[in-house]
Amino acid sequence: MMARLKLKDAVLLVVDVQERFLPVLFEPERTISACKLLIAGAKLLGLPILVTEQIPDKLGQTVAQLREALGDDYKPIVKTEFSAFANSDFRSTFAATGRTQILLCGIEAHVCILQTALDSLSLGYEVFVVEDAVTSRYQFLWRSGVQSCIEAGAVRINSEAALFELLSTAEHPKFRQVQALVKEFAPAIYRQQI
Repeated sequence: MMARLKLKDAVLLVVDVQERFLPVLFEPERTISACKLLIAGAKLLGLPILVTEQIPDKLGQTVAQLREALGDDYKPIVKTEFSAFANSDFRSTFAATGRTQILLCGIEAHVCILQTALDSLSLGYEVFVVEDAVTSRYQFLWRSGVQSCIEAGAVRINSEAALFELLSTAEHPKFRQVQALVKEFAPAIYRQQI
């Protein structure tokens, strides 16, 4: 049976969406918009948000659009490891949340996202790879990375579906606010598929 996202169990993890990567990514606007939707939704719903940066002195900070969206939640964990879970600071920060599900977005799908997913799964966590909120330098690498995560046992999901799954009902008190966020961000996320 496929795992379902639960509000009390999930953490949003934003992996390495950094300035130097942006110009070479496949569909960067889609990825940034989907990450912004997830961040706004996570903040609205009270989900913990963790952010990693890969060698920021060389690759730059998290992109300005996401730093702005994160606000007070912008507390990056600096790493050199490809997998977030290979980093001791990240492992202890994640463990302190007491959560068991990871909503995974960022870059690159075939390297840091995949290795983080593999390590998460091996540690017994449930992993949800947000397909529209991850990318790589090339479309093939993005697709390959997402597919490898799925084959390893992660759940493929999109940003809109993730937020509605976290709500689980239209009677949730934040439903209308989440619906408004989806309407705001969906055109930027999905316009390339029209």
